[in-house]
Amino acid sequence: MTYNQLGFAFTGLRTVSFASIDVAYKKTGTVNLISKVGFGVDIDEHVISCNVKFSFEKKVNQPFLILEVQAIFDIEKNDFINKVKQGDGSYLVSKGLAIHFAVLTVGSARGILHAKTEGTVYNEYLLPTIDVKQMVEEDVVFRL
Repeated sequence: MTYNQLGFAFTGLRTVSFASIDVAYKKTGTVNLISKVGFGVDIDEHVISCNVKFSFEKKVNQPFLILEVQAIFDIEKNDFINKVKQGDGSYLVSKGLAIHFAVLTVGSARGILHAKTEGTVYNEYLLPTIDVKQMVEEDVVFRL
């Protein structure tokens, strides 16, 4: 496996969930986009995962389009042991690296959304530019 200068490789991408819900869709009205980001760790495999979930709504709590994507980042073993693993037994992903992972995952989700909705009425709904810094406000710490 080839790692970049930051000591990780983007090794996997999967669509966790996708749904278009016709009964919740209205042609008119303001669209609300609900965005969530989360992270996971696999200690044995030296992997950090980043999940992003997007829900498009025109009616409150009734999404008409849902997409959740998971990206997998393989951390070089020595970097995982020396930088991610902490002395107290926790695992840390610095805020800057977590933001970088989230940016890569959101960008991937944007392409997945386009591919999944191509040729449908939902293709006009694009993921806008998202300030991921507002979604990831601090270091990500796993206490296992």
